[in-house]
Amino acid sequence: MTTFINLIHFYVNQHQRGNTMVKVALTVEGEADEVIAALRQLAIGDATPSSPAVLTADDNVDEPAEQPSAQPQAPAPTPVPEGRWTIEHVRTFWGFLAPDAREIYQSVAKSAGYVTSRRALLDEMHLTVRQLSGRLSSQGHAVRRIRRAHNVALPHPMSFDSQADEYRMLPDVADAIVRLNL
Repeated sequence: MTTFINLIHFYVNQHQRGNTMVKVALTVEGEADEVIAALRQLAIGDATPSSPAVLTADDNVDEPAEQPSAQPQAPAPTPVPEGRWTIEHVRTFWGFLAPDAREIYQSVAKSAGYVTSRRALLDEMHLTVRQLSGRLSSQGHAVRRIRRAHNVALPHPMSFDSQADEYRMLPDVADAIVRLNL
């Protein structure tokens, strides 16, 4: 739970730095009273890294003593390394990306500095803001799939800067798209 709380703080900090796209998936497992207490703690906003992560639902109940289990503990999952986009990553990502989103990626990759204003992109593609957002919705799924396929934590290849009203693509991704003639 503490890891989850730290993850929330990471996303809040990212949002404060101008990253507008945030998605948090929450899975809470455990005994019913522990899960309920943890969710209540999150709901009231008392979920700071310094606060206890899980409380029992009834404060009068003693914590059960841990009993050694006969089964060996499962090994901790291997952390996924942070990485940079490679040509192979982009090639795989491209296969996961919807054809409509590919057109948008091609346009931004070929733009000066890998930056395109939203207005220019809307005009070039003959789209509304809603249509543009819909076409780009597949990129989140494609990013998750590429992360799983290569077991690496990659940043989003393209982001929207709401203050500048423009789309920005990572240079590694844009270079690979142009080099591979995708």
